[in-house]
Amino acid sequence: MMSLSSSALFLLFAVFTNIHRSLAECPDTGIFDWSNTYCCPDSCGTCGGDGCHLRPGGAASCCTSRITETCDVANLPCIATDYPTEEITLPPSNCPTGTITDASGEKCCVESCGSCGGFGCNTRPGGQYACCTGSVTALCSTGARPCVADDVTDPPTVTDPPTGCPSGSIPDGYDEKCCSESCGSCGGFGCDSRPGGAAACCTSTVNTPCSTGTLPCVIDSVLPSTCPANSVMDSSETKCCPSYCGTCGGYGCQSRPGGASNCCTSQITVSCTTSNQPPCTL
Repeated sequence: MMSLSSSALFLLFAVFTNIHRSLAECPDTGIFDWSNTYCCPDSCGTCGGDGCHLRPGGAASCCTSRITETCDVANLPCIATDYPTEEITLPPSNCPTGTITDASGEKCCVESCGSCGGFGCNTRPGGQYACCTGSVTALCSTGARPCVADDVTDPPTVTDPPTGCPSGSIPDGYDEKCCSESCGSCGGFGCDSRPGGAAACCTSTVNTPCSTGTLPCVIDSVLPSTCPANSVMDSSETKCCPSYCGTCGGYGCQSRPGGASNCCTSQITVSCTTSNQPPCTL
């Protein structure tokens, strides 16, 4: 019987945890640990892991083994809680027997998907070709699944929050980036296996504004403010360090050229608007 190595088990656990925690969030001033389970103050630079007790705030703030309360009832550090979600009543369905409707009442997926279309559709039983509806055009009467209901008669409108995405594109799970509708869902686990591949459907390295007309893109209104000249931005995109730091904030920031006062984000309090030079906060 084949056994998995400890590193393979670790990787599988990390992937499962990230899928399971895909709807979790930290408070605005917090950062995730590697598993997207715990939140530490961003002044820690890194949450949990080796040397956590040596970071600004010490073990009480930066080591996950001491965190027992959830973020909805406690201040940082805390255990990440899920995004609040509103229950949506689906419109009357015209879908055939054995299928379920999407949020619009116009498209249908097989029941085994659990839900039809929307964020994470590619991770459900059957995958993107059974459960994602972004590029579906075939009528259900043809036997195709997923499909468009034949007798769509102006179902009640389910109003989605405005996304700012261009026509013909869909938002990612954070309403910050946009991909082509043909992807089915935008960004997240399995994005490279969707129609169009990673170049069209993955968002981790996307920084092009949607106003340029290029997809995938970043919604212009959520683009980070710009750091002053000769500076670098930290991972939270809220603080700027002098460029000679190499990296802004994070583990070992105090040992970089310029020291903690220039390269550690926990010590940056002056607004870039006021000083117009790093280190500063956006």
